Amino acid sequence: MKKLALAALVGFVLTGCGGGGGSDESKPTPPPVVDVKPVAAQGTINKVNYANKTVEVNGHTYQVERVQYGSNELSINNLEPNMMVQVSTQAKSGAVVYIEPTMVGMISSISTDRKTFVVNGVTLIFDMNAEFDVNDWVMVSSLPQATADGLGYKVLSVVKIEQDDVAGQYEIEGRLSDLDQNTQTFKLGANTNVYFGDAIIEDNATLTNGQWVEVKGQMINEEFHATEIEVETYDNSDNDHEIEGIVTWVNSDKSQFELNARGRFVVNSQTRFEDGSKVNLVAGELVEVTAVNGVAKEIEFERDFGGETGNWREFEREGYASSVSYDHFMIAGETFYVDAYTEFEDNLKLETLNGVYIDVEGVIIDGKKVAREIEREDD
Repeated sequence: MKKLALAALVGFVLTGCGGGGGSDESKPTPPPVVDVKPVAAQGTINKVNYANKTVEVNGHTYQVERVQYGSNELSINNLEPNMMVQVSTQAKSGAVVYIEPTMVGMISSISTDRKTFVVNGVTLIFDMNAEFDVNDWVMVSSLPQATADGLGYKVLSVVKIEQDDVAGQYEIEGRLSDLDQNTQTFKLGANTNVYFGDAIIEDNATLTNGQWVEVKGQMINEEFHATEIEVETYDNSDNDHEIEGIVTWVNSDKSQFELNARGRFVVNSQTRFEDGSKVNLVAGELVEVTAVNGVAKEIEFERDFGGETGNWREFEREGYASSVSYDHFMIAGETFYVDAYTEFEDNLKLETLNGVYIDVEGVIIDGKKVAREIEREDD
């Protein structure tokens, strides 16, 4: 009995260790891949599971505890694919999904071929199905898009909503331009005039041309009357914050780039790239960025986007600056504009730019050459 037991034990050991089989040793089973979710994520919804109350954003699946639009709590049934949202996982009971549309308002017109429609004075391109009609309230989600002249809206989704869900309040985001403190007006995009004389400006921010702003209020006689204005940046983003967006400008040595026309990130030797490399970092690419203190820790390229690469109009120019004004200067008769995102290197300032030989890099927005980086050059 002892010999039999010993033989059985030896056989078990040899089998368990792959003995007797030469090099055919069994490999250990790799541990399951754990989805490490960021504390906060900002991007488009990939899919919604209404039965299980989960939502997928930037490739991560979240159990939804609550859906918010401003101070209103909505249902998960209000969420649809391609909506822009921000997800926070700080609540222990589940994720809070904040709906972040580009526009909220009433459809004022739809073209006869249903390829374009107008909301808040902005003409948008999107295939409108039979579900939508004039005077419907909708939420529009979009990303910045290069147009013939500059910055437009690439519509991702249009979702019909009840007017009560948004308390009848209109909303629009966009790049602030043509600021006039005398008339207390500015423009968003090419066509929307905004009056801000009665508006509350969040954090007592100073309005400046070039800022990306979120404006809430009412449409009155084709003019947007603002009640609240918030300057949108990524300056206060958590270190574990993942942001999806369009690269709207890159400097010549690819050490800095702008995302969604509202925030700038630094690229250094520690920056990791996924599904691409530094060479692919060009204006028009859709990326997911995780940053720490303004430095991109990871940049992931979204290769299934289809891309706007090649449509963005950037420029670089050298020469002596002249005719310096509060928002522009000239080089050899050519006008260049500065805005909230223009950076001056080498201790340069706009007011001391006259007569200095400079190198200017920037992007063309609404037909104007807008400087993104200005540095001193040897003439």
